[in-house]
Amino acid sequence: MTKDKLIAHYFSKTLSPEAQKEFDHLLATDPEFKKTFKFQENLKTVIKKDTQTQLKEELQSFENSTKTSSKTYIKWLVAASIIILLALPSFWYFGSSSLDNDALFANNFTPFENVVHPIVRGEASDDLKSKAFISYEAKDYKEALNYFDAILKESDNATISFYKANVLLQLNKNNEAIKILEQNNELPQKLKVQQQWYLALAYIKTNNTKKARVSLNTVIENGTYKKNAAEQLLEQLD
Repeated sequence: MTKDKLIAHYFSKTLSPEAQKEFDHLLATDPEFKKTFKFQENLKTVIKKDTQTQLKEELQSFENSTKTSSKTYIKWLVAASIIILLALPSFWYFGSSSLDNDALFANNFTPFENVVHPIVRGEASDDLKSKAFISYEAKDYKEALNYFDAILKESDNATISFYKANVLLQLNKNNEAIKILEQNNELPQKLKVQQQWYLALAYIKTNNTKKARVSLNTVIENGTYKKNAAEQLLEQLD
């Protein structure tokens, strides 16, 4: 059985005991096989997430078109509000000022969504950029970093550098992320305010409150992205 067929049968759960042994052996001893398998696994994760998102949107559309009694709606709203409050880490603090910088970062940081290279089912996905963003969306950040580095070795790309900085923040390589975000001047205009938001978070993570305030004020003045979050975060800084 070819390596590609082994991987295909693995995902379809149709490997025979003998084929499973061959698969396990290759995964442990063949780096190229392992890399191909990991890529296919990440691709399946991204496609599954895309399908789940579509289903969620369809369900929301159905729910919005369904008439709900006022009494039922109020009960649901109260219950949802309680759940949301209990889920917020800051709910368990007496005041916002009690949050340290690590907590502020954790409460506000999520890697920026992939808006520049959508992964479309059925299209070719074996180029470096596709592999990078498949790994990124699958939350395989170490692998994504390897691909982003490979892309940047071929040529400078401010957008790729921005996403690389997000990966570095996720991997707790904050000073490396700051160096990129501070110098990434060729970023397209549509992403510049987002870069200031992540630079502010990076400064917070490294306890550089003074510079964090400057970046947050830039986000607030722009007013198109995370304005309310930046205002709240600014109030919470020591």
